[in-house]
Amino acid sequence: MPASPRAAAPRLPSLTGLRFAAALLVFGVHAYSFIPVGGLAHDLGHLLLDPGDLGVSFFFVLSGFVLTWAAWGSGGPAPGRGLGRFFAGRFLRIYPAYVVALALAVASKWVGDLADPVGNRMNQVNGHNLSTSLFLVQAWYPDDVTYLGINPVAWSLSCEIAFYAAFPLLYPLLRRLAGRALAGAAVGLVALGLLVPLIAHLWVDPAYQRWFVYILPATRAVEFALGIALALLVRSGAWRGPGLPLASALFAANYLVVNLLPHEVRDTAAVLATTALLIPAAATTDLAGARSVWRHPWLVRLGDASYAFFLVHLTIITTTMTILGRSHDYPAWQAVPLGLGFLVVSYAVALPLHRYVEVPAMRLLRRRGPRPTIPAPRTPQPERASVG
Repeated sequence: MPASPRAAAPRLPSLTGLRFAAALLVFGVHAYSFIPVGGLAHDLGHLLLDPGDLGVSFFFVLSGFVLTWAAWGSGGPAPGRGLGRFFAGRFLRIYPAYVVALALAVASKWVGDLADPVGNRMNQVNGHNLSTSLFLVQAWYPDDVTYLGINPVAWSLSCEIAFYAAFPLLYPLLRRLAGRALAGAAVGLVALGLLVPLIAHLWVDPAYQRWFVYILPATRAVEFALGIALALLVRSGAWRGPGLPLASALFAANYLVVNLLPHEVRDTAAVLATTALLIPAAATTDLAGARSVWRHPWLVRLGDASYAFFLVHLTIITTTMTILGRSHDYPAWQAVPLGLGFLVVSYAVALPLHRYVEVPAMRLLRRRGPRPTIPAPRTPQPERASVG
């Protein structure tokens, strides 16, 4: 039996571990894209690393799932103080660390200009890019000079801000559904995600189709809404899906074949169905107290810092490669250690950013006023770790 809807939501550490894996996929595609390699190393990189941008789709679904899960005891954001507290929490969750990472990206442009003064990098610092980046609205602009902005990964946070604004509307709407209707909504959202490229092909100017399918917050909100529906299914005990080992295997197999798909589908919806199986499988595994490799303490710790890692890793990669140069292929014996070095340095920057900026910012909200008392859950709890 699921816990009472007024009970505090059980924490799901496997989802935190999976956040690390998704961030690693995104890191992999960026390292592969900016470290030129040839021959067999290039072919292996294309197979194993090139689809890593699909980790963003995983994050969008996970975002809807986690926000819904956190609303377990409160019934979701409510008008008045509850809604204000919800938005304040979301702001403190992402913005302080984001501003620090943005400042790091601005400084990196100065270093890059010193190393390569004639380089034609689209993510230059100017008034327009700085203002759209500060207000996190860059994803609403269809030109890549704007939506890639100063820190190119930040377009996804522009989407997240839109998702947070939509959550108080989407959550009550989907919460009204139950059982088969809710499962049907989840299936329908997966189908809609698969249809977005067709919609773009039929009705969007070819010059803007990539933006419409991959960047535009309104279309990416399909994945966020799917996460809400999946969390409601798990929370109500209505979820029926494969266990974590099978769901993980299906996702891995799906990931390895996505480059065979047309690029319009591959860019966003290629792993949407298997993501919709994997996230609930990890959650139900934790609820049952069953074994999960993603609950390992080190993976959970790295997953906790995955947002900070996501913010800084591309700045570190691009700045270093501007200094080293990208005019020639790097042999595998150089490229692999270089990529691993980027990984280590990125986490060396991310862990302090998480500890000294993210965590204190989130604690600030707790100090501003007492939270309502929520009864303890009636069901046994798995080991506790934050899902983000």
